Amino acid sequence: MAHFLQSEAWARFQQSLGERVTRRVGEDWSFLGVEETQVFGPFHTKRLYAPYGPSFSDPEALQPALEQFELNARQMGDVFVRVEPMGTSPEVEKGAREKLESLGFHRVSHLLPEDTWRINVTVGKDALLKGMDKSNRKRYRQAAGKGIEIRTSTNPEDIPLLTKLMSDVEERDGVTLRDTDYLKKEAASLFPTGNGRLYLAVLHERDADGNPTGEERVIAANFVFLDDGCCYLIHNGADSNYFKTGANVAMQVQIVLDAAEEGRTWCDFHGMAPEGAGPEHPWYGFTKFKQSFGGEARHYLGTWEKPIKQAHYAVYDLARKVIAHK
Repeated sequence: MAHFLQSEAWARFQQSLGERVTRRVGEDWSFLGVEETQVFGPFHTKRLYAPYGPSFSDPEALQPALEQFELNARQMGDVFVRVEPMGTSPEVEKGAREKLESLGFHRVSHLLPEDTWRINVTVGKDALLKGMDKSNRKRYRQAAGKGIEIRTSTNPEDIPLLTKLMSDVEERDGVTLRDTDYLKKEAASLFPTGNGRLYLAVLHERDADGNPTGEERVIAANFVFLDDGCCYLIHNGADSNYFKTGANVAMQVQIVLDAAEEGRTWCDFHGMAPEGAGPEHPWYGFTKFKQSFGGEARHYLGTWEKPIKQAHYAVYDLARKVIAHK
């Protein structure tokens, strides 16, 4: 199964932004490449990037996929290629790192997470809930009694309900998140085709006597990507002042259960700290949070680059390293 960022839906979104894309399908492989321009001072450097791609279902398919990807980049006039190959299983990926090195690729710092946490949702609702931490099950079951309602929306105009919660996540977890304008464009592309959905945890406020006031507040939100096989929890925001309500937990439990109900195989929490990382890692906290829902780690092959125009790439690489050390 190819990652969502290798899908036709993602290609359409990139094209709606004016990006140049290239897609190819071969025997046991496929890829979506997005041409990007990196700017360092007066230098403009074009690269062809396959986010979580090429996809391949047989170990022998990786080489022809990479060769075709490089050929496309050469035809487009790009300076280098960046890939994040993804096999259909870890078994398929055995030997892939050695193959990449033999073809002239080298590892670089990752742009997308190299590790993720996912849940196989085909086991049924009871088993899914049993696999979660006891406190998560409790918060999910008590949510309604606390005045928390989980809603969904496919209206791009609701995106600000998410983005105004996201700054708290950026500050707390040390991650860089997308802005409102970008996410509204993303939603406008993905929502109409059923490839995206916005989840909202809404608190119905009560007075000191516990009576409903008629006021409501969105205290957690998640923008998920959807394909036939997987639900990806991509953009999340939560109001830290309401953590004790368990609203964010209840919402994410509902996302997992919906994925199962709709016939998907996986629910992907998109990103986690590397295996063995301790409390000093900036992603440690939200990794523990994701793991509390049950599931398993999936480790990817990482990010690799190969220069096409050697001299230009050397200058680009030097500029990138200088800026990174400032």
